[in-house]
Order: sequence, then structure tokens, then C-alpha cells
Amino acid sequence: MFQKGDLIWLPQETVLLLPRPNSPQAIRIVNKPEVGLLIGESEEDKDFYHIVCDGREWVTNKKYVKLLRRENASKVS
Repeated sequence: MFQKGDLIWLPQETVLLLPRPNSPQAIRIVNKPEVGLLIGESEEDKDFYHIVCDGREWVTNKKYVKLLRRENASKVS
């Protein structure tokens, strides 16, 4: 569905984990919609993507990730 390099939209309340989904050392919850860059699927758990958001590499559950579209772009600051 998504490809490496796609711009993605992360809605409010998206949970970001660092560095791995099964043993996170840091957790961040998105307070307002943000744009990220898809790096690829996690090798540890196929339900997670590696993304770049806010200048760092994170993993997040696939259920949160949406493809950035024009109607979502106005919601991102």
C-alpha cells in the first residue's frame, strides 16, 4: 500500500515509539496532526512502520499511518 519515501499524515493521538516496537525506550504521542516520511516496514513486527517525524526515526503502528492527501494537508501545521 505505502512505499518507501511516501509522505504520510499522522493524526492526533498517534503513538510513536523509539527505537523498536517490542522494546521501546521512548514514547511520543502526537498532540496535533503532523507530516512524516515513510522509511519502510519494521522487520521485527509487520504491524509497524519506520518513519521520520520531527527530525527523528520512530516506529508506529500501521493503523495510525495515512497517506498525505490534499484534504489532510490543511490540518497539518
